[in-house]
Amino acid sequence: MLRALGLVLLLVVAPQAERRHGPDSPDRGLPRELVALAPYHADPEHVLNRIFRSAWLARLAPAEVAAVLPREGAIEWSEGWVHRKRAGTASDERWFGGDGRQLPREQFDAAGEAQLLADLGALDAQVLAPLRERADLAVLFQHDLLRVALRLEDSGANPALIAALLRVAQAVALPAAELDKLSSTLAGVDLGIEVSAALAPAESSPYREILRRSTRLFDAEHTLLWSRVWLAHPGGVEELAKLLPAARGELGAPHVPLGTRAVLLQGIVALDASGRARATPLVVDVRTQTLVNRAPLAADNPTFTRDGIDFEVRLLEREGVRSGAPTQRFRRVDADDQELFRDYGTLKHTTYRAQCALCHRNTDTPEPELGGFPILRPHARAEFALSGDERLRLAEAQAQRFFDALVERR
Repeated sequence: MLRALGLVLLLVVAPQAERRHGPDSPDRGLPRELVALAPYHADPEHVLNRIFRSAWLARLAPAEVAAVLPREGAIEWSEGWVHRKRAGTASDERWFGGDGRQLPREQFDAAGEAQLLADLGALDAQVLAPLRERADLAVLFQHDLLRVALRLEDSGANPALIAALLRVAQAVALPAAELDKLSSTLAGVDLGIEVSAALAPAESSPYREILRRSTRLFDAEHTLLWSRVWLAHPGGVEELAKLLPAARGELGAPHVPLGTRAVLLQGIVALDASGRARATPLVVDVRTQTLVNRAPLAADNPTFTRDGIDFEVRLLEREGVRSGAPTQRFRRVDADDQELFRDYGTLKHTTYRAQCALCHRNTDTPEPELGGFPILRPHARAEFALSGDERLRLAEAQAQRFFDALVERR
């Protein structure tokens, strides 16, 4: 399904806004062909950038194609729309990935493996020294390598690559003391009033962080990311406190009111120089959710899910980190931007609107009273965080299992 990339020639350096197809394109949000990505060095053809592109930018045919894509025809906004899809064919081949929310490649052909092994082999101490001087970029690069290794382990492909990826990931690992000095990627970035309110001191914030039992989507053993969620009730913190026992099944099913809001942050769990997992302040994923209405599912319901739930999604751009410009650090994703998702085990080409609505919707769900907040399902056992470190320590323990197993198998 995957084939070797031909990006060495004819690379086109374009502004960030021009690196993905625009709103009028049937491939809205996907990366344009032959666009040079330079997340780790100003020279697009630097070996660090070649490694990134070979692992995170691919042309492939997805296993599934969602009916919500423009080329599939007019979408009927009725129950079941999020599940409509067909099997992918060769004609569905597109470029996927790039610098933002993306998935690493699942396998490499012989030529692709040989090239990546050669590039990884070229990363000696002299080449890596400038990268290690930028701790934030070193952590991002290491994360990219380990995510690829994780995916290859899952798919059982390219064992020689896994060993090489681990070797370089260990070579760029930083001491814990340096990781502790990292600044948050949110510093200086205007992400809106909701994110600012969630991160404000408790005495001045309507939000409270919520602990919960997570699915595999938020398990750091499978993502190498920590995740934290904050909720705000329109009636205030006391009303939110009353809602949680009901969510745990202790007082009957909760009814989530209009105006309930959530903020989700995800950030990198790094491998430090001693081999320990360390939660870092490098946030890569910022999402907000609001229950706006419970009007019928319809094209004219002006919400992200078309049935009353709004989202905002912002994803870290590595080049924005390298440039040091806060305004270039995060890209806001449109509801109808497209991406390749594997959240449920299959490579599926769909939109953010459709993917988010799989779990967050008001209609065609057995729990309409939850208003699209699955964190309030009884099995999640939602409760207030006490220290704010709980989810970070949990993610470290989860990621450590993967790191230890990977080292042992190599």
